Amino acid sequence: MPGVVGNSLPRIDAISKVTGQALYAGDHYFPDMLHLKLVRSTQAHAFIADINMDAIKGQRDIYCFTAKDVPLNIFGQIIKDQPVFAEDKVRFYGEPIALIAAKSPALASRYAELIKINYQPIKVIGDAEEAILKGETPIHGQGNLLHKIAFQKGDADKAFADSFIALQDTFNVPMVDHLYMEPEAGVAFLDKAGTLNIIAGTQNPFYDQQEIARCLNIPEDKVRVRTANVGGGFGGKDGNTVQLFLALATWKTGKPARMIFSREESLRTSYKRHAARVNIRMGFDRDGLITAYQGKLYYDTGAYAALGPAVLGLGVEHAAGPYVVPNVSIDGYLCYTNKPPASAMRGFGAPQTAFATETILNRAAQKLNLDPVEIRIKNALYRGAEGSLGQPMEHSVGIREALRLLENSPLWQEKYVNKEPNIGYGMAAGYLSCGMGKGIEDKAKVEIRKLPGERYELKIGTVEIGQGSNTAFVQLAAESLGVPPRNIEVVMGDTGLTHDSGSTAASRTTYISGNALLAAIEDLKSQESLGEMSRGIGEAVFPEVKEPNLGIGLPHCMYTFIAQAVKVRVNPRTGEVKLLDVFAVTEAGKIINPMALEGQIQGGVAMGVGYALFEQVGFSEGIPANTSLATYLIPTCLDSPQIETATVNEYEETGPMGLKGAAEVGTVAIAPAITAAISQVVAVPINELPVCREKIARFYRTRQ
Repeated sequence: MPGVVGNSLPRIDAISKVTGQALYAGDHYFPDMLHLKLVRSTQAHAFIADINMDAIKGQRDIYCFTAKDVPLNIFGQIIKDQPVFAEDKVRFYGEPIALIAAKSPALASRYAELIKINYQPIKVIGDAEEAILKGETPIHGQGNLLHKIAFQKGDADKAFADSFIALQDTFNVPMVDHLYMEPEAGVAFLDKAGTLNIIAGTQNPFYDQQEIARCLNIPEDKVRVRTANVGGGFGGKDGNTVQLFLALATWKTGKPARMIFSREESLRTSYKRHAARVNIRMGFDRDGLITAYQGKLYYDTGAYAALGPAVLGLGVEHAAGPYVVPNVSIDGYLCYTNKPPASAMRGFGAPQTAFATETILNRAAQKLNLDPVEIRIKNALYRGAEGSLGQPMEHSVGIREALRLLENSPLWQEKYVNKEPNIGYGMAAGYLSCGMGKGIEDKAKVEIRKLPGERYELKIGTVEIGQGSNTAFVQLAAESLGVPPRNIEVVMGDTGLTHDSGSTAASRTTYISGNALLAAIEDLKSQESLGEMSRGIGEAVFPEVKEPNLGIGLPHCMYTFIAQAVKVRVNPRTGEVKLLDVFAVTEAGKIINPMALEGQIQGGVAMGVGYALFEQVGFSEGIPANTSLATYLIPTCLDSPQIETATVNEYEETGPMGLKGAAEVGTVAIAPAITAAISQVVAVPINELPVCREKIARFYRTRQ
């Protein structure tokens, strides 16, 4: 139906969610269901001397599983380095060692506590940079440096020597939690055909299917993974959480099983955003043009790789920001520590470096007597320019237009006339790649079926995790088929019914599956003249980066851009920061649902507020210090500012009806914008997140 794309269609799942009708993974029940509880390590780094299970021997209907029950006790998305159950050694506090299955959650917890484990403690490694020092205790046999990236372009040393000014500093950002509303959860059962069924909150059901089959040594076609409604993912449900444990218990016992992590378990042991130490140096000429960028990045991947190598790659790729930088020298280090594994999280390695780069840019603007927006416009990427790693910007690039909209916004203009004390204004810009990147297969396959009464069913392998992709697919299909949105049904994320289209990650879902959907619709229409219009299948592949091999695995060809400005009030007595206003301008191709995009940007801002002001997983000798919502602080509705959004509609020729992905970019640059505003008030440079009240109070005391 014409006019569907470009309008704010309400989410197709909104009513079921707000009325409580929507079923999440933990809402499924089966008769005689087993409840699962993990026996977790109470040491952050230790050899396992003995596992004593005498207390549960002979207990009726109590099952216990350890490493010896898993045919292939190792998994991982990039590197297979993580055991399903620790066998000889534990590498982080809370690492699974055994699994108890019982008839009730209380019984499972009780018997889990009866398992006694003797340890031989090893020195705990808690800092990424220190982890790779010569002679440091190895967490894995090969040492603590998991991955290194070294990139050079131009002659950075000469460029620095010729620069008018050069600024250098070190920045530290913490490990933080995804803290999705729904903790990790799922159920498993055997159907009448003997197929192992998993229903879980997951972002990548086909990866789960493959990993379960591999670890349990069963055929892939005997494993079916389905997603229920997912109560938030943000990258934290892209790997194994409960899936392997559910599969093991049901496959071994033949009984249905259910597993839900407590909030404490989730905070203590789930995947995190990488903590990072970022040491950068940037050179500028007299006019404010960037002459050189030099960086050393230390990313803390925790005890296991997960998606860490890719996260570091994106951190390196985005380190110099959405700017033209002729001379670049970057060394990136991915380091093992005795912390929970760090993996994908909204922004995927870019927020860490954006905090450093955008802060240096704001300081350079001040030294050169330039407006922070002006210095960015001078340096901003444009179509036809070369990215910092040498990748050509051949697709839509709207960062300059976004910056100009921000420059002329009432919020940014207000900063020139508002002299109210303790009020600060700050801004930053950012960008984020779409898709998996060079050298990684990035494709999707979608099926459409014609139903009676001009209705259609879409079968899409990616997952709806709250971002609204299901609604976007309905809009694309309705527009292309010329039918009302209510005539479109969507099935997503089911290995038994849909085709493998990769992970719901990397701001790729609507772009890649949307292109496959439009191809499927064209296939369906082509059959109409033959009188066989019933089913169409379409495939899509991301465009490739067209440049010589750069020696780095993740350059992308397409990016989404954002510019963000904020206004804050700082209480000098208490250190409290009140974020008053945010203005965010996004370039994400053609906007197919303005309300949905606004929600994504607002959500990204909220997550960035937590990153800037509140959130941090603290550790003491590898033991997480804040594992409840009383001690792990996040923004509430009282901390939410007035958020105004605007868009640059820059049509992306390769996207479905002109769009690009936009789910993550809102998080990338908001933290440095906030810290810039705070710095304006307290007149002290900020190099570390989060900027909590105590730190701000110290800033005031330091200044005085």
